[in-house]
Amino acid sequence: MKKVLIALFIFVTILAAAILVIPSFIDWSGHRAEIAKKVKEATGRELIIGGNIAFTVIPSPVLKIGDIHLANAANASSTDMIAVEQLDVRVSLLPLLAGNIHVQSIRLIRPIIQLEILENGKGNWLFTTSNTAPADIETTKQSNDPAFIENDTANKPSLPIQIDNLIIEQGQLVYLDQANQIREEIRDINSRFGIAGLNGPFEAAGTMLVRNIPIGIEGSIGQIIHGRTASFATQIRFAHGKTSTRITGTLVNLAEGPKVSAKINLNGDSLAGFISAFQKTNQMAGGLDRTFSARGEMTYSPNGLSLGKDGLTLMMGDDRGTLHVEYEKKETQQLRIKANFSKIDGDAWLDASPYKVVEPAPLAPVITLSTKQPQQGSRISAAIDTATPPKEQAVKTPSSPNIPNDLNATVAINVDALLFKEQAIRQAQANISLTQGEIALERLSAILPGAGELTVLGVAGDRNGKLNFDGTLDLNVTHLRGALNWLQVNTSNVPLERLQQVTLKSDLNVTGEELHLLNLEAKLDGSTLNGGLSIALQSRPSFGASFHLDQLNLDAYLGQEIQSPAPAQNDSTTAQNPSVPENPAAQSPTSLLESLALLNTFDANLDLSAGQVVYRNQTIEDIYLNATIFDGKLDIQDTHITNLAGIRLTGKGSIAPTEDGYRADNLFLSLDAPHFTEGAALMGLGNVLDWSKIGAGNASITFNGPVLSPDMDINITALDTTFFAAAKADLLPLPTAEASINIAIADVAKLTKGLGVNYRPRSPLTKIDISADLNADLTQTTLKNIIAQIGNDQVSGHILFKQQSHPHLDVNLQADRLDVTPFLPADDQTTSSNINKVPTTNTSQASAASNRWSQEAIDFAFMQNMDADFQLNAKQLLYKKVILDNLALKAQLQNAELNINDASANLFGGQAKISSKIVAGETNNIQATITAKDMKLKPLLNQIGSTTAANGILALNTTLATQGKSENDFISHLNGNGSLNLNQVSVSGKNTGGSLLIFSISWRPYPAKTHQKV
Repeated sequence: MKKVLIALFIFVTILAAAILVIPSFIDWSGHRAEIAKKVKEATGRELIIGGNIAFTVIPSPVLKIGDIHLANAANASSTDMIAVEQLDVRVSLLPLLAGNIHVQSIRLIRPIIQLEILENGKGNWLFTTSNTAPADIETTKQSNDPAFIENDTANKPSLPIQIDNLIIEQGQLVYLDQANQIREEIRDINSRFGIAGLNGPFEAAGTMLVRNIPIGIEGSIGQIIHGRTASFATQIRFAHGKTSTRITGTLVNLAEGPKVSAKINLNGDSLAGFISAFQKTNQMAGGLDRTFSARGEMTYSPNGLSLGKDGLTLMMGDDRGTLHVEYEKKETQQLRIKANFSKIDGDAWLDASPYKVVEPAPLAPVITLSTKQPQQGSRISAAIDTATPPKEQAVKTPSSPNIPNDLNATVAINVDALLFKEQAIRQAQANISLTQGEIALERLSAILPGAGELTVLGVAGDRNGKLNFDGTLDLNVTHLRGALNWLQVNTSNVPLERLQQVTLKSDLNVTGEELHLLNLEAKLDGSTLNGGLSIALQSRPSFGASFHLDQLNLDAYLGQEIQSPAPAQNDSTTAQNPSVPENPAAQSPTSLLESLALLNTFDANLDLSAGQVVYRNQTIEDIYLNATIFDGKLDIQDTHITNLAGIRLTGKGSIAPTEDGYRADNLFLSLDAPHFTEGAALMGLGNVLDWSKIGAGNASITFNGPVLSPDMDINITALDTTFFAAAKADLLPLPTAEASINIAIADVAKLTKGLGVNYRPRSPLTKIDISADLNADLTQTTLKNIIAQIGNDQVSGHILFKQQSHPHLDVNLQADRLDVTPFLPADDQTTSSNINKVPTTNTSQASAASNRWSQEAIDFAFMQNMDADFQLNAKQLLYKKVILDNLALKAQLQNAELNINDASANLFGGQAKISSKIVAGETNNIQATITAKDMKLKPLLNQIGSTTAANGILALNTTLATQGKSENDFISHLNGNGSLNLNQVSVSGKNTGGSLLIFSISWRPYPAKTHQKV
């Protein structure tokens, strides 16, 4: 017997050893086909095991399978539905001998699960086989169904199973819906799950990236008691803003429908940091960088949700509020939301420094990653690389609003005081309701500083497949000045009787694409604005505006300092006084480009008009602008001002961006007026001219080509004079211009009189036509190819003006014949123009009436302001009855000294030559040398009015000098000496032959007597 027992023991030992050891020697990888066959029979999908299969029993059962792939459904976007690089399962041996399953660990390394909605609308996770109906066909079971009662396992003991660690390492979950262009992905899933039994308790912890947002989750569920009740606790952590939400409570009635009673505690260090997880930007409003929290209770059941009687207590920095939410699931769902804030400090939100977004510190890992690295080129790495679709899919915008018809909801928001700019906006309220698919904005209102009331009402709903809001806007501010002071607008210069009240009423229409203000009416003091505004709700600002202003008295708002324009200042005053501001209308090329660049930042349709505007005591009537701005192009269809203080202005044309910059296309501006008096006063030019003498006139300019180097056609007509220029300007690198100009003067007397020049020609002048080529830059201006047609006479030449520290003028003119007699002042005019004279004070004024020479000072100051070279050549010059042949004149002005170096001509049959010097100063000095020879006496005597028949040959040589400030001074101080020779003198036609007389003359200062020697 003893031997039998020993033999039996040895047999059992050998058998146990065989059971424990032999599996280690079995090639389990050879059974891939059998395993794949069983899986396909169960799921209808191919299973491919590309790696090895290993199974050992000692010291504990361990199963390892590498490179697992479960095929996807037909027509899916990827080959595999599930791919796992490595599956490791470790089970405790001893509990197995007692019939219990104790899994020490399950580790899934780099699993990829792709869930997809197929074209037929079904999910790829629904399996079908050839022997069974589709797995997604379900039969609804009732609680009193015998089959349901028979299969109820609530009262049966659960399978004794325990999983200590279910670990997912570097997992990835992808969800695709191609029809709706939806793709969601959760990456870098590193998590651990623990299951004490099928009835719990359960615990889980993990980290993952959801839409590239790092999230950490920790949670536990206590043991399920009687299949109905369990306690739970969970915490969700966000790296952004160091935000965490903790929810603790109980789950009850799990079998029939779970009910949850929980406490919520959400808090974070930075609301801006938390928001930056969802809104990708480099900078956010600094007011959001503050702590925040929400605390309260919550109850949930299949029939509703509530945040408790007291709601959630909200905290954002120093601001406090409450949030109440009640949801009931009845035949018609009921939702009520109410938020109350006693105070919100808007200044604290707006005044804080901008928040710089930074990447948060990573969340602490909850598992230790294996040292095994992914095998590049394996099927797993290929699955990882192809987990994303071949092309990025955009989220599809819903074509129609999804407003539920079975939900009735109300939302009420109340803020007792909203602080903004150190004053409170009070009783800010918003009441919104939803009934049968219609959203009603029952009230959006606030009481503003300045006794202002704002109210918005309206209804939103589905209109032709789009969400549409129709409502009204009403704003009434009875103390506008107080409201403007609140907005830090300085109103101290505006008279107190202005800025009293403003009202604004408008219909509102808002769609998903546009916002419309319709039938708008705004009233300010005595002015009314009517019209509408449409704004496109898109990233690029786009709007259309149509407004009409009936009247506006700007003088009533601008104060007394604007009533009388300041006197015009000449260039010398401006140069000497650096405080005089530069012309504000003058723009540098850079500022011009910056202004035009603004056109490329928005699109607009503009239809703007005003009936009457009063400015500087002048009336501006019928102002109109019709223009479009699109893709940077400004297209002006029509703009005009019918009456700008008597002037009509019009304009049209376009400016558009090109690769080479902005270009003008027939940009046309014009003005036309019967008179300019009021218009000049309006523009501050009233003192420049006596505009009442100008009369009617018009001007126009047309631009074409690049705005920094445009071609221009300029036309000006006034005072029976027409000016035309075909010009081209170039503003870079330094401004330059060139032009062909033409000036046609029909009436010189009218022109000079209109320009305020005290000059009237001796006789009517024939038409004068002047043409020239102009070139100008910052340093000089040149007139070349000058041709002046004066009746039958023609003058040609060139003029050069150099702008330098001391300006220089170079004039060179030629003429075949030039009659200057018509240009002489009329006989009743003084010998000098009043424009060049200023009154003097001296003791001799008392005797001016008896003096034939004027005592008014002649202004020689121009000689000190510039240098000049002057040259005139004329084959024939007519002066009254005097004819000068072969006239040549050269003069030079330098350092306030005018030198006439050479002035010669053939005169009275002989030759005459003059050289002189004029020095300008406190006392002006004049010196002259006159020589003449072979001059015939008879025509000379006839010219001075003598009727004698005497004749002869005259020769003259004299030197003269004088000084002073007026004609009287020059004559009084005239002195010098010279000689006069008469040859071949004849009286009554008789020739005496030889030289008859030789005079030697000495000049003394007037009134001394003249001495002569014969």
